[in-house]
Amino acid sequence: MNLFLSRKRKQQRKQIEHAVFQVKYARRMKEDLLDPNTVAELRELQSQLKGHLKAKEFEQGLALAESAGSKAAEIHPTPDGREGLRENVEVFVVVMAVALAFRTYFLQPYQIPTGSMQPTLYGITSVAEYEPGVSDKLPMNVLKFLLSGSRYKEVKAKVDGVVAEPSQWRQQDTFILVPVRHGRSLTYHKIHKDMKSRVKPGMGVRKGEVLATGLLKQGDHIIVNRMVTNFRKPRRGDIVVFSTRGLPLERENSAYIKRLTGLPGETLKICDGTLYADGKRIEDPWVFQRQYNEGEFSDAEKVYPGYNPVSPNTDYFAKFQVSPKFMDCAYELTLGEDEYLMMGDNTDSSLDGRYFGGVPGENVLGIGFFVPWPFINRGIYNDAAGPVH
Repeated sequence: MNLFLSRKRKQQRKQIEHAVFQVKYARRMKEDLLDPNTVAELRELQSQLKGHLKAKEFEQGLALAESAGSKAAEIHPTPDGREGLRENVEVFVVVMAVALAFRTYFLQPYQIPTGSMQPTLYGITSVAEYEPGVSDKLPMNVLKFLLSGSRYKEVKAKVDGVVAEPSQWRQQDTFILVPVRHGRSLTYHKIHKDMKSRVKPGMGVRKGEVLATGLLKQGDHIIVNRMVTNFRKPRRGDIVVFSTRGLPLERENSAYIKRLTGLPGETLKICDGTLYADGKRIEDPWVFQRQYNEGEFSDAEKVYPGYNPVSPNTDYFAKFQVSPKFMDCAYELTLGEDEYLMMGDNTDSSLDGRYFGGVPGENVLGIGFFVPWPFINRGIYNDAAGPVH
């Protein structure tokens, strides 16, 4: 009997608590539209219901809870009585809004798409000469991918047809979209540029035929702090994500990730693999000495290429009708009052400030500070971006 009474009191308490929620919710949703007397009435109902809860007068509070719920429904009605559904939807919307706001203004993940920052940060790469083993079969391949971001990949033909001419192939970051013609249609196949490819223009293929193979490695996923630039300006050596808005690039509304190498107002030049600012050799922070393969890296196998000049014959300059920069030691670039020079650590494979010049400060989106995934097989050195070895 006592157990029955206990359950009954719990149910009564929940009904009153729910009525408190209904009244409070209706008042907050419509407070700016209600007259002051109605707002006061709702506050009083809420206070009385809480009083019954505090005094544990559940039976006395049930009648008030019922009338309060009706009042709340009258003020903020729910279509077809689907109150629970509406509440869940509204909670979901609020959670999504908070998550999006957090992503927009605080921390945001980015994937490194190319090899321009290697080996500090790995982009999407592929090992062509790779023979799959036990680790590439279920279930081990799932674990391998979760830990290292690597998986053996076979690109198979989606249709019967003929490989189209190279003029119809497309470039997408480090991938090539190879079309197979079938009838009047083209079906594209995404093949990493470093995969072992068997495709040739004009070659006939059958659906399911293997076109390319390789060990595909996902790019590092880096967390970018978007809030820090509200409190300090970017510093030399920071790994920076910036918008390509206004820059002479095909992907104008995209985002690049590079190292900040030049500060506003500086005159920079590249000579013998070394970067100079206002005539002084850049050595601080230590990542620049690593870039030159000096100090603790002098006895090791050369890992980083240093800072290399660009060729004036590059198609980029003709396409965007801009003048070459850093062709040799005689070339200099002076940055504006709110411009930064951004360069990839892997300068041999980086479209960066050596081509498009300075990046306006307003384009800076945030500063990288941590690589949460993959867990292994990441960039090989500790850096301003956090533990990436």
